[in-house]
Amino acid sequence: MNTAANFSMVDPSRIGYPNGNFQQQQQQQQQQQQQQQQQQQQQQQQQQQQQQQQQQQQQQQQQHVGQHPSQQQQVQHAQTTPQQHVTNQQHQHQHQHQHQHQQQAHLNANDYSHTPQDTEFPGVVSRPMGNFRGKSDYHYQCLRTNVDMLKVIQIGITLFNEDGETPPPRLSPDDLDPLVPIKLPTTGACPYSWQFNFQFSLRNDMYNEKSIESLQTAGIDFNALERDGIDPQDFAALLIPSGLVCFNDVKWISFHGGYDFGYLTKLLICEALPNDEVDFDRLMKLYFPATYDVKHLMKHAIRIQNANSQTPLDPTTADILLKFEHKSGLENIADTLKIKRVGSAHQAGSDSLLTGKVFFQMRQRIFRGDISEEHVGKVWGLNIPDNAFGMPTISNMAGNEAGANGNQGQYTHTGNGPSTPNATHATLANTTPSRQQTHGVNGMMVSGQNTPGGSFGHFAMPAAR
Repeated sequence: MNTAANFSMVDPSRIGYPNGNFQQQQQQQQQQQQQQQQQQQQQQQQQQQQQQQQQQQQQQQQQHVGQHPSQQQQVQHAQTTPQQHVTNQQHQHQHQHQHQHQQQAHLNANDYSHTPQDTEFPGVVSRPMGNFRGKSDYHYQCLRTNVDMLKVIQIGITLFNEDGETPPPRLSPDDLDPLVPIKLPTTGACPYSWQFNFQFSLRNDMYNEKSIESLQTAGIDFNALERDGIDPQDFAALLIPSGLVCFNDVKWISFHGGYDFGYLTKLLICEALPNDEVDFDRLMKLYFPATYDVKHLMKHAIRIQNANSQTPLDPTTADILLKFEHKSGLENIADTLKIKRVGSAHQAGSDSLLTGKVFFQMRQRIFRGDISEEHVGKVWGLNIPDNAFGMPTISNMAGNEAGANGNQGQYTHTGNGPSTPNATHATLANTTPSRQQTHGVNGMMVSGQNTPGGSFGHFAMPAAR
């Protein structure tokens, strides 16, 4: 049988239509398509009208509330609830951020404009290699490579006013920003110190083993960080409009804050840090135009005292400087100033609170209540003059020669002057450092075998799967 001939005898108008009325079915389909198109157009028009109404409502709210971000206050997805007017550093789950954002009271940033901060991060895992313009360039390249490679673990922020006072435990309407409608909390004290715990995985993220051990000893729960940690981009999205950044009247306070501001700047720009320190300094000061660094201020006071012995300080102040000269950690100066820590060391919230208390005590006792403007923007560990603090000049900075074409002028880290908060100078082999360092900004340094020009440190990476 000729199948081709049989197939050609089938009427195409009857395929798929039992009644064989192809034209009628086609007209019905066209009508249905037209009706669907009309419905889609109506839906689009309704959506456009709704969007226009929402935009009008937002404009009305902005006109009512005001658009000046400096009148808003702290980041509102903070994780802490204070006990006895201090930070309670319990982990905050991400799904609670928006709830707390609605409940936290907006303090007037003009009243509580001094913001001590601290970060906890997974140590230092690399040292830069190559030729450097000087010590400042070397330290910045070390900071840049590590900040770009690693993730921040905690950020602590505390609020003080000009007189060194924290917000009252119970707020009155006068303490609030009048342009921000907010309901005061009905129970518990209002927080003034926050600790933000970020997403971090010991299985997937790079870290320095000694630093992680120190943070675990301090009580940081890395399982909770991996499960409930804050997304850094969510944090940055709330920090930028909080009124804490980009304003000259907000004073950010740190202790040996180079890495702290490195991580904060990286969060805000959502990209790698600039290759050049000058570009980084410009970018950092865009977000943090007014900064004080306690370690820089103490080192400056010591230099002035040593150079100007004709006007000696009182014995108590001289003793404070002498002790700091021998042990220049945050914990050491706090003990000397008789300041009691609240919370655990190497926890960012507690460290930021302690940094603020030390700053105001130091300002009163060392600087007689007045710190000159020349110290604004000076951060210990950044913008280091190449001929300051006993640093060698370029002419006597000579690295190890490598054959006939050795790297003349290559700078090698010698440990003088500002340095990275923590490191284990070693090769990739599991060498034992000569001196263990705990992580943080308390001025404690790790120092081991120093590889000239820099190398990777003793660090841990997740095993290959």
